Amino acid sequence: MMKRILGTAIAISATCVSANAADMIMDVKAPREPVYRCDITGFIELPGTDVCFKIGGYAGLEVYAFEDQWPPSVGAAYGIIPDGHVLENTMGMYAFTHVNFDVRTATEYGTVRAFIEGELTDNDSRTGGSFGLRHAFIQFGNWTLGKTWSTFLHLDSSPIYSDVVTVTGDNYMRRNQIRYTQTLGNGWSMAVAVEDQSYAYPYSLLATGTLGPVTTFCGVPNGCSVVNDRNDTPDVVANLRVDGDWGNAQLSGALHNNKFRDVFLGAAPAPVPGNQTDSEIGWALLGGAMVKTPATGEYDYFTLKGIYTNGATQYNEDNFLYTANGVWGACNRLVPAAGDCIVDTVTTWSVLASHTHFWTDRVYTTIGAGYQNVTAPVSAFNPFVATLASDFEMDTYEIFGNISWRPVAQTTFMLDVHYGHVDFNGAGTAGGVFNPFVIDPLADDSQGAFLVALDIRRSF
Repeated sequence: MMKRILGTAIAISATCVSANAADMIMDVKAPREPVYRCDITGFIELPGTDVCFKIGGYAGLEVYAFEDQWPPSVGAAYGIIPDGHVLENTMGMYAFTHVNFDVRTATEYGTVRAFIEGELTDNDSRTGGSFGLRHAFIQFGNWTLGKTWSTFLHLDSSPIYSDVVTVTGDNYMRRNQIRYTQTLGNGWSMAVAVEDQSYAYPYSLLATGTLGPVTTFCGVPNGCSVVNDRNDTPDVVANLRVDGDWGNAQLSGALHNNKFRDVFLGAAPAPVPGNQTDSEIGWALLGGAMVKTPATGEYDYFTLKGIYTNGATQYNEDNFLYTANGVWGACNRLVPAAGDCIVDTVTTWSVLASHTHFWTDRVYTTIGAGYQNVTAPVSAFNPFVATLASDFEMDTYEIFGNISWRPVAQTTFMLDVHYGHVDFNGAGTAGGVFNPFVIDPLADDSQGAFLVALDIRRSF
């Protein structure tokens, strides 16, 4: 769950320029002169070639303490357990590093860029954790090809906070994609992409109960099991962005195809009339802004982000249901025409705001708050069984604040404090085990908890 820091080198910005402008327009078969200088800060040329490159990244240490009700392994407020205690360490530390390699070449077709970034983390073993690929993409003119931040995201409206947690209402999804970006003038630009639809492997939720007292489903009382069906359709994602002296803002949208099928008595595919499959288009919207606030300080700024999803939960993924996009009931094998498997889709909405104030050029603070609602009809309505007549709903809010100190350039110490709170709609426990899908009005369904973290980083 590593996250970018504001101003990360991922941003697509300046390009290396050839010493001879004619290199950009000469015939493809003609030899090219090598680049003898790089006009990008921090980049150097590889002698005797036309390549500019830069090696960067950062190393860090995270020291944290969670209250018992907040599992550190979750790292987001939705994981807080009402009236329960987690069986894991609530205090600890880990080390992490990001290393990236950025190479750019001026060609007759324009600047070509390749960017690779990996992360390594400490898993408390002698040799540490595994190497993970965060970014690996090629830029060729207006095209971006490979794995990087989803086109849906607006990173500038993501607040500053420590690595161990993801604040309620934020998102950091990276996807394989093909993206085209076009500048429109006056600070406006737009991007359109097709992205990997299998991000975090979206899954189904099987609705329980029946849709009525006389309906038979798949020959068994609670219907058939539901699994992901083959889905070859990539997500379509687009954004419209504007940048100015005041800051920037972005509006994003995404379409995702939910496709699942019933498994009849363990067989696959379901040997029932109508093939017992169903599909539905899910969608998501994001609005984000980063606005400079010189009235409070020369470098101060305010952020605001809102997300809404309907059957496309991975675009607001840090919630209790994670990436469950479709909520499914049982198909009716006796009446195929009435056999829609989808009862409904999961919906989420969230809002996140923050303000960062620079007390000096070395000391700054961020305060913020986020709220998220998740609604899913986990149970098909059955008026004859009270515990099968309620949807699942969860509200989460989080308040946080941190102070950062840069004693020397590229080195930051941050002390970060968060309070998170969850509230289920009557969910409780069954057999002594916490289960938000069981309706128990007498059980506790509301809980708050604190965490504190010390984040130390050195970039290079």
